[in-house]
Amino acid sequence: MHDTDEVDERLLLRRPGLVAPPAETLPERIPAPVLPEQRGFVLPTRQLIETRLQSFGESVAKILSEEQEHGTRFLFLPVFAAAGAILYFSLPSEPRWQALLSGLAALVMTRILAHRRQVAAMVLTFAIAVLAGMLTAKTETMRLSTPMLGADITTRVTGRIVAMEQNEKGGWRVTLDVLSTARPTLRYGPDRIRVSARDLPASADIGSGLSGLVRLRPQSGPVRPGNYDFAFHGYFDGIGANGFFLGTPKGTAVPPPDGVAARLHLWIGALRQGITESITSSLGGEQGAIAAALITGQREGISEETNEALRISGLAHILSISGLHMALAGGLVMLVVRALIALFPAFAMRHPVKKYAAGAALLGSAFYLVLSGADIAAQRSFTMLAVMLIAVMMDRAAITMRNLAVAALIAIMLVPHELLGPSFQMSFSATAALIAAFAWWTGRKRSRYERGLAPASAAKGFVGKVATSIGATAATSVIAGTASGIFALYHFNNTAPLGLLGNVLALPVISVCVMPFAVLSLLMMPFDLEWLPLQMMGSGIEVVKWVAREVASISPDANPGIMPVATLLLWAAGLVLVMFLRTRLRAVSLAFFAAGLVLFMRERGPDLIISEDGRLVAMPTGDGALAVNRKQPSRFTIENWQKAYDAPEIVKPQTGPDPGHRGFTCEEGICLAEMRNGKMLAYTDAAEGQNAACAIGDLVILAFAGKNLSCDEGKTVITLRDLAVKGTLEIRLGEPEAAVPAPSIRTERPEEKPAKNSEDGQRQSRRPPAKAAAPPEPVSGEATADHHSEVDRKPPEQQAILTYAVGPPERPWNQHRLYSRAARGLPEKTRPGPSAKAGQTPAGKTAQRTSSRSNSGG
Repeated sequence: MHDTDEVDERLLLRRPGLVAPPAETLPERIPAPVLPEQRGFVLPTRQLIETRLQSFGESVAKILSEEQEHGTRFLFLPVFAAAGAILYFSLPSEPRWQALLSGLAALVMTRILAHRRQVAAMVLTFAIAVLAGMLTAKTETMRLSTPMLGADITTRVTGRIVAMEQNEKGGWRVTLDVLSTARPTLRYGPDRIRVSARDLPASADIGSGLSGLVRLRPQSGPVRPGNYDFAFHGYFDGIGANGFFLGTPKGTAVPPPDGVAARLHLWIGALRQGITESITSSLGGEQGAIAAALITGQREGISEETNEALRISGLAHILSISGLHMALAGGLVMLVVRALIALFPAFAMRHPVKKYAAGAALLGSAFYLVLSGADIAAQRSFTMLAVMLIAVMMDRAAITMRNLAVAALIAIMLVPHELLGPSFQMSFSATAALIAAFAWWTGRKRSRYERGLAPASAAKGFVGKVATSIGATAATSVIAGTASGIFALYHFNNTAPLGLLGNVLALPVISVCVMPFAVLSLLMMPFDLEWLPLQMMGSGIEVVKWVAREVASISPDANPGIMPVATLLLWAAGLVLVMFLRTRLRAVSLAFFAAGLVLFMRERGPDLIISEDGRLVAMPTGDGALAVNRKQPSRFTIENWQKAYDAPEIVKPQTGPDPGHRGFTCEEGICLAEMRNGKMLAYTDAAEGQNAACAIGDLVILAFAGKNLSCDEGKTVITLRDLAVKGTLEIRLGEPEAAVPAPSIRTERPEEKPAKNSEDGQRQSRRPPAKAAAPPEPVSGEATADHHSEVDRKPPEQQAILTYAVGPPERPWNQHRLYSRAARGLPEKTRPGPSAKAGQTPAGKTAQRTSSRSNSGG
């Protein structure tokens, strides 16, 4: 090689022993890169698009395959089954058996044919779960077929005591199986009622008889749209009416119930009542009431002040026998059994002691479930604990999300109606969140170990263990409180901002000083020695009460107002995704949370709220107050509205015109108020005031009995008949127009004549009662948008959205509304009489014989 020969410098950088490529294969020089501004805009080719779509599809398939390996598909089965049950309960009319069964059969056959297609098979499986949930809910509805009272009535009732609870003021709330009625005899009376009494005879006990004059009322609907539906839950609890004794009832001899199941139920009720009385006699006052609530589930004796303090401090869950109580009770039984068996080493070394202890814990938890009244939270907790204990006995993992899914499926099959209640939603969401967090934490520790990273230093010494325990309690409270707080916010408008502090301070006391002594008191009760552990339990309860009061006193007011249903559904879906998914697909939940938050922030409260009995009308004033049309409104209703609409102040009506008054002005049987859009609201509860109200008001409320009541064309009219049929009403007004001077109530009204419809109603009340009432006609001037909302037929800028709490009563749990006197245009009776039989409804009796479309049959 000559000195003048050119040498490729890249050859000098190669390691010795490597063969250099031929010189002719090396590029002469590296091409200069093309700058972005020199490239120009080039449209992607078809091949590039197909390549990217194929790559995206492969990524999605890989993620889905990984989720399937984690068993995620099975976790979504109870979710879709629950969605099917909720869909059934939300339908405006009763679906037919034929349609549901035919659809299920078609889906099952299609699923069998599509078993080779993974995505199609998964979608069809979830669709089958939805229809199965609907069938389960329909089966429960038709199986119960609870007879519901249609109208207020006073009658003499003879019944058998099924349950009895004493409240804080010494009164009683009694559940009776109705055996007979007299003066008048109810032709279609309820089978079971819940009544209150100031006092009971000394002989009153579970299974004994009571007789007395009772004022019965039908089950009411929600106090506001979306709130707790008393009629719905009363139907599925078998309670057809509520009421109160007029005077003290008398004891009477009644025959024992027929059937082994009914007698067993009475025996369990008597056992619960005996234990409750033993607890309250050994531990008096509110401590005894709370102890009874933790052991037997009877919470009637706890004061409203304590209940409110527990809610604000985030400790209300301790009164509901759920996972905490069931786990502590079962865990204590398991620990005691293992400790006792350990005293016999020869036996313990030759037998699976852990499995024996798990079996004993299962039996103890079952007894606790029966003793507590088997509330839905207790049922969920027992089912979950039973699955875990059976898994222990079969050498399987105990705490898994799959076990929770099995418990959820069992609960949906047994009591699907509880899906709409706060107990089911809060209980399962909190448990699922804790299991998901535990799985994430365990996976994180395993990942650190597999990567060779040093694990976090274990806590040493007493201080370290205490700090670890406090940290675990705080994390548990935050996780469970956040998950269940979504549903607490919707149902109770309660966020418990200092719930973390309350739980950190109170849960150790409950775990150490309350629940262990509760189990010990049950074990010592056959020997009449329960008073000693109950004293220790009472001391712990007093500490918990003190914590609740102190935390509630410093807790800020964090009521964000009404949560729309769409937000609840979106947040619930996001919560399910973030808890069940294990891959990057979990990030999809952020979109659901964001969309729900946007809807929550855009939600506008109603401009008017009208109670279902037409007596109370409230109007938000815009400055944190509710203007009402009565000086003494219903306490229960107005407190619910104040909390829901975040209006701590009440503006009561005044008499006479006052330009500066921001509420109702009531005079001569008519109440007027200027609404947000500048229009006038006129309210009257007397037929004599109809003409004046129609002349003055743009929106008129006629809260008196009558048929086909109306005003001039162009006015929105709400009648008592509408409210009696469809429930509480929320009105959201359109955009305000130019301000108009507000008319005042005239002191000299024009000569008025009673409305013809009112005369017809009076004449109708003197006729013999009809066998059935036809459904009321729709309100004139309104068009139905769905089964809960209606829209005025006005220009878009003037439209008002009317949202009823019930909607057309075509389902079995609200058909009784059609038979009230107000729904039939008849005035309420002022005293009982023979014709009071017309207030009864055959809806409960005919629900299993006729479809909801023929609810006019008697």
